[in-house]
Amino acid sequence: MTQYHWNTCPADVCEQTDCLFSGIFQLIPENVVGIYLHGSLAMGCFNLQHSDLDLLVVTHSPIPDAAKPDLARLFLEISLKPVPIEIHFIQQARLQPWQYPTPFDFHYSEGWRDRFEVELQSGRWHIFTNPEQADEDLGAHTLVTRQRGVCLYGANISVVFPEVPAKDYIDSILGDVLSDEYGLNSTFENPTTVILNACRTLAYLKTGEILSKDEGGDWALWNLPEEYHAVVLKALCTYRSGDRIYNHTKESLHRFAAFMRKQIAHMGHLRPFGEPPTLEPAFPAFSPPGQE
Repeated sequence: MTQYHWNTCPADVCEQTDCLFSGIFQLIPENVVGIYLHGSLAMGCFNLQHSDLDLLVVTHSPIPDAAKPDLARLFLEISLKPVPIEIHFIQQARLQPWQYPTPFDFHYSEGWRDRFEVELQSGRWHIFTNPEQADEDLGAHTLVTRQRGVCLYGANISVVFPEVPAKDYIDSILGDVLSDEYGLNSTFENPTTVILNACRTLAYLKTGEILSKDEGGDWALWNLPEEYHAVVLKALCTYRSGDRIYNHTKESLHRFAAFMRKQIAHMGHLRPFGEPPTLEPAFPAFSPPGQE
């Protein structure tokens, strides 16, 4: 299965992005500082079968409450055609000076679809108008955007997005990878994401490098004990194939999770580093085998 970067983006995803831009500019004209891509499509490992379109929209001023239900309708219509959208709207003044957890004006992801539909049908729009919203995930999204993001419209990334303190980024990624719902403490409903997120988290804690899930899996094959390679390899094969799942045993997942929790928890409590070391060895791209 082909993996894509924004420069090689499939035509239907480009069309989806164009529709999204058109709707945003129509609903909040003259208020957009810039629109920025982060995640797999920015880092060259986007897969049509399982990747999201990850976006940050930075605005000059707060989004009017009256526009938020229409934004919700826009994303409900465009998301999943063909890929899921995850998007945050953030005021520029909320980014500089840096605040963590980072306040935001509006958020959409597929996890909110059912609630958005209910709220729109009922006429109760309170979830769209909460002025006190903040999200720890934006610590990670902001740093990834600054280091590896793509500006799709507007002001330069380095001008809009500040440096994120290491302690905030670490708190952001640890909250995700060690969570009871989606992380190493969960029941592994999505083992591929959990495994590769854990790998890239440990890679950052040891090296300071911002890696994609795909790159994190490669790093783990060079740096984790050999007994965990099969788990990582199956996750990478599933992630890269898109349409084939390489199954894990419960025992292998539990052993991997216990090892990674211990490693990540230990590294996460160390003092943030200054100059991170260079990744060693400089590993070649890994190609999954044709069969298990």
